[in-house]
Amino acid sequence: MPTGRGYVCLTLGGIAIAAGWFLGLVEMYVIGATLVALVVVAIIVAALRPLRLGVARTINPTRLHVGTVGRVELAIRNGANKTPVMRMTDHVHGTSGAQLFISPLRANEVTRAAYRLPTERRGIVTVGPVDFESTDAFGLTSRSFRSPTPGQLVVYPEVVPLPPAPPAPASNRKSNSDHPEFLGGRSEEFHALRHYVPGDDIRRINWAASARHDDLVVREDEAPTQNHLTVFLDNAAIPPGIALDRAASVAASLVTSMRNRSDPFRLATVDGLDTGYVLGPSGLDRALGILAVVDTTTIKRGEKVHIDNAEGALVMVSTEYPKVRPHDLGNFGRVLLVSLAPSVWDESAETVASTADAVGNDVKLLLGSINDLGPLWRRAIATLLNARISA
Repeated sequence: MPTGRGYVCLTLGGIAIAAGWFLGLVEMYVIGATLVALVVVAIIVAALRPLRLGVARTINPTRLHVGTVGRVELAIRNGANKTPVMRMTDHVHGTSGAQLFISPLRANEVTRAAYRLPTERRGIVTVGPVDFESTDAFGLTSRSFRSPTPGQLVVYPEVVPLPPAPPAPASNRKSNSDHPEFLGGRSEEFHALRHYVPGDDIRRINWAASARHDDLVVREDEAPTQNHLTVFLDNAAIPPGIALDRAASVAASLVTSMRNRSDPFRLATVDGLDTGYVLGPSGLDRALGILAVVDTTTIKRGEKVHIDNAEGALVMVSTEYPKVRPHDLGNFGRVLLVSLAPSVWDESAETVASTADAVGNDVKLLLGSINDLGPLWRRAIATLLNARISA
């Protein structure tokens, strides 16, 4: 089809022909006819030599975290006559797309093009279709070709390295054991400390801890058990946008801490998204996939949310004003409530200090900055361990 320059040429040609007829000047007829003929011939040539291209796209990796860079590679094959220089536009959702120039290709020749794909927000990034456009030597007409060739990139939330979750009482487990349940590893690998009671094996006395507490303290080795962690995202209380991105990052960091463990973990949300108890890297992919797309939801006043098969510990990620009561979710052995202050996502909000406070078996964490997540989580673990010793 004619380009902007082609339409100008046609317009000038028409004006020249009209002027030649009105003034009786043959030269104007010739000029006008030449301009029009040039565009017509260019259109015919473009119609007879359409672009016929084959495109294969590779995205590597197809799943990555916010802040990392992906790479898109395109293999382009010319299935017709030699092409002129082409401008390629690969459409990327949320951006103006990637634009590259492709040098002339002979028949059946294959060339490759690549570009980097930065990730600033979690979500699913759709790549494609890809458009090609070329013009003739005079720039009067253009030929275009579109290849659907869809691609998809899943961007997981940013992850902060965290240690595994702290020990949780096993009061709700279906067993006769009164021992605590340890999350983040096989329980036989964790040495709990408690006060000495008559009848304990004196070989289990921890003399260093006993000296610190002015009382005899013994080491308690757990029998092998499967330990459970549930991360619940209160996406009814968290505003959309950056706030939800930060909350998803907190939840992603928590489930990622269980990646290399042999114990089940679980991710659930207010609107019913639930991985169930999963294990290892494959289970982590399911959880992160939910966190990549989870959105803010609503809940009716007085409506309760419940999680079936509640076991082990619960970590609930919410704000200072949660829409869900943690203990309504199920009979968990321990609840850790991570509340995000507005300063986590709003730079103009009043800065709030991050705190960790033990309340019985539970811990309330107030996160004032996303940069405090790692230190605050470690402080919470220390708070729980100290509370167990002094109990």
